Amino acid sequence: MHPHVSYCMQRVSFEVLGDPVPKARARTVRKGGRTWSFTPKNVAQWEKLVKGEAEKHFTEPFTGPVALTIGFYMRRPKSRRKENYVETTPDLDNLEKAVLDGLNGVAYPDDRYVVVKSAVKLYVREGEPRVSVVVTSLVNQARMDGYLGR
Repeated sequence: MHPHVSYCMQRVSFEVLGDPVPKARARTVRKGGRTWSFTPKNVAQWEKLVKGEAEKHFTEPFTGPVALTIGFYMRRPKSRRKENYVETTPDLDNLEKAVLDGLNGVAYPDDRYVVVKSAVKLYVREGEPRVSVVVTSLVNQARMDGYLGR
């Protein structure tokens, strides 16, 4: 054991089945002299799906800093038989944003509590497209050295 790490961490893991949806820029509409913005429907539905799955695993949000690990398992096109990593769109940060927003109020009060984040885009090897999520409370973490592998 690393001397600077508390190993009584709380951790919640779950999967969200379905094709991961990236957070798109909010759409702005002008009509009759008024302007308003909205989240595209497919993004709102994905965030609701993420939130619904998270609600099955959390009785209340973690309070304090959290670490988030996300695996995005994307459909493999026939032209990409050998690759493991998804180097094409959607961008990893846009995929992350949709998940972070979906976890607001369920895994943590607000995504500003996410202080450590790790994510990867991979092609599905087995099973269906999905997102695996691990949320770890860092409340009792005195230092990050051990968590970061240092």
